[in-house]
Amino acid sequence: MDDRPTIVGRPTGQPVVLPSEATAPTGFVAAGSNESVWARQVNYGPGAGFSPLRSDPPPSLISTWWLRTAILLMMLAALVLTVWVEYTGEADDIGSHLSVIGLHIVIAGSIVLWSGAAMHNANKLVPPSLYQRHSNPLLAAVLWLGAFAAPFAAVKAFTLVDEQSAAPGGLVAEPSSGTANILALAAVVLVAFVVVWLPFRYHARQASRIGAPRGVMLGWFFAPLMALVGGIAILALGLHDQLALDGLTVTERTIQVVVAYGLPMLMFTLTTWRAITVFDEVIDLKWRRWKVEWEQTLGDLARQPPPGPEGSPDTRLLGD
Repeated sequence: MDDRPTIVGRPTGQPVVLPSEATAPTGFVAAGSNESVWARQVNYGPGAGFSPLRSDPPPSLISTWWLRTAILLMMLAALVLTVWVEYTGEADDIGSHLSVIGLHIVIAGSIVLWSGAAMHNANKLVPPSLYQRHSNPLLAAVLWLGAFAAPFAAVKAFTLVDEQSAAPGGLVAEPSSGTANILALAAVVLVAFVVVWLPFRYHARQASRIGAPRGVMLGWFFAPLMALVGGIAILALGLHDQLALDGLTVTERTIQVVVAYGLPMLMFTLTTWRAITVFDEVIDLKWRRWKVEWEQTLGDLARQPPPGPEGSPDTRLLGD
């Protein structure tokens, strides 16, 4: 008698599953046994190797389009208001005018607020890497506050040195003291320059991290700086002396304010608008791409065939 295993089909007339048609070992039973077996196949569809583009929906971001628009309008208003106060007021009235001071404080606070929101959005969309750390909204705010305070410290140091040099026998009577004061003033100005540069450098690095043009952020700092240096140079090289020949009139004082303040402020307004708009647009493009990939993932997932029984093997031997 031959004891080799024999393939046995169902007694009900179902076709026999040949070994070449199965995807897993086919059941065998010894010849002469009353036990009948058959193969049950698992539903394998084209989605067996489905790989989603996105595993989570796009994050919720802080809307900043209205804030950058408000910053632009307020900066233009501050420029016009400052020139108008100088034209209609007394000399040195700008430094004590509450509306001028208050509007500039609001602008500074709005820039800090935008920076924090932009860093938060960048963290949501772009994860940190080995060489590029995540964006820190608190650090950006601290850097901005230091940048806003640094020019006042430099102006205060310059005023102190100027008062000491104007005093009777000031720098002439004590040359060593005068040299020390000038060196201290130079150190204060240098430190103030570095402190003002830090937030722009930080935003340039974060812009590079998310894929925004780094040069736009660098221009945000250097373009107003060049305008400021140019305005001061124009006044120092003869404009101030030319206007002050017969005493400064209201119009001449206004011209000086326009050259020393208006041109740098206008350049800072334009570069600020361009920098924060470019940063926000890159954030928006990345969010839209995420949203499209997520929607495509949902569509691909919906088109997948229903899966087979959970945990079932490719072929299973079932008996009566």
